[in-house]
Amino acid sequence: MQTTGLRYFLAVARTGSIAAASSQLNVAASAISRQIANLEAELDCVLFERRPRGMVPSPAGELLAQHAHQVLIRAEQVVTEIRELEGLARGLIRVASAEGFALDIVPNAIAAFHAAHPGIRFEVTVLPPAQVTQIVAMGEADLGITFALAPTAQVEVLYDAQVEMRVLAAADHPLAGASALRLADLVAYPVALTTRDTTLRQAFDAACAQEGIAVEPVLTANNLSTLLPFVRRSRGLALMSALSVQTPVQLKELVSLPIRARAGLARGIQVQALRDRRLPRAVRAFLRQLVEALPPPRTG
Repeated sequence: MQTTGLRYFLAVARTGSIAAASSQLNVAASAISRQIANLEAELDCVLFERRPRGMVPSPAGELLAQHAHQVLIRAEQVVTEIRELEGLARGLIRVASAEGFALDIVPNAIAAFHAAHPGIRFEVTVLPPAQVTQIVAMGEADLGITFALAPTAQVEVLYDAQVEMRVLAAADHPLAGASALRLADLVAYPVALTTRDTTLRQAFDAACAQEGIAVEPVLTANNLSTLLPFVRRSRGLALMSALSVQTPVQLKELVSLPIRARAGLARGIQVQALRDRRLPRAVRAFLRQLVEALPPPRTG
């Protein structure tokens, strides 16, 4: 920033002498004197009154001092903003995600962010919910999005909400037009579920046990993506988070039906970061993009 003359002038005005300004700025006195002479020549006025005990700004010098102060403050702000913008110009954002968010929510948020900030690169690691938190706690991911489990001291929760479980079906399925389903409605159709070690399956099995309903899945898989072709090509039903496959539902490739259960099938979801870490500007900006795509956070 070409503010050298103003900085030197303001230092002399504040310290009262070229020698003191030279010591403060660690700049040769001759360079400071030359910059002030250049300003006086450019403005065609005397900026300082030379007195026995130092230099005092003239009326013109006082006016320039006020202006110089504002210019330098604004220059510092602009430099800071430009350096901050560099954080959105290039860089890497590392996201750890449970699969329920990696199918739709996370890649869609990345696509929207990339459209505005094409220089930012992303690295997404898909893990079981507990491992997402572990990766964040180790500092190996900038953000984690996962289903809420036990609190971890090393991790800060930046967003906390709940999401309902839904039943997915093909658009021509006999139940596709239902306003809502009960657990008992699933028994008459082939069902695809995740394995018993997943939070989705555990919540579903607990709800079925409370109502005395036995649902024996035709297909069991340890990832959600395996369940989708089965649903598309059969009269089967699959259980997933309401956030997992928003795009196929919007495109009417699948229908998403609410399901009612006495125990409730909502699960907590969180976006996490390493505690006490100041997130880079690009990460903070992507966090806002991601949260906009999620349900309203819990309050209180």
